[in-house]
Amino acid sequence: MSGLASAHPAPHRDRVRLWVLLFGVIAAPLLWLAQLIVSYGLSAIVCYRGNHPTTIVSATPVRTALLAFDAVALIVGLAAALVAFASWRAVRAEQQSSGHQALDIGEGRTRFMALWGIMSSLCFLGAIIFHTLASIMAPLCVR
Repeated sequence: MSGLASAHPAPHRDRVRLWVLLFGVIAAPLLWLAQLIVSYGLSAIVCYRGNHPTTIVSATPVRTALLAFDAVALIVGLAAALVAFASWRAVRAEQQSSGHQALDIGEGRTRFMALWGIMSSLCFLGAIIFHTLASIMAPLCVR
């Protein structure tokens, strides 16, 4: 145990900054959440004046605003996935131990965060893509 206790559980932590790892992990989920809030809020303001649903004359400005935000979400979500992948490539050889050892002493923290960032970013990037498709294809204000 003395040999294991003396080594740091994340020896390659200096290769990737913490804020880079956090960007890879939380940027896409936060943008998906913001995408939901913005699209719901904007649609509610435009389509429901007072307590009654209204029909708008032209949906072009609203749809343009929604698609602009969707484009930003797609670009930043893809950037988060790429940053997480680059982080993982930098630290993928951090610890070459068994899974049991990683559970017991927490080896490979930086590698785990980078890998989690890849999975998180790709999953939420898929959700952002589906929401963008809904913004394109779904009618805005219908009675």
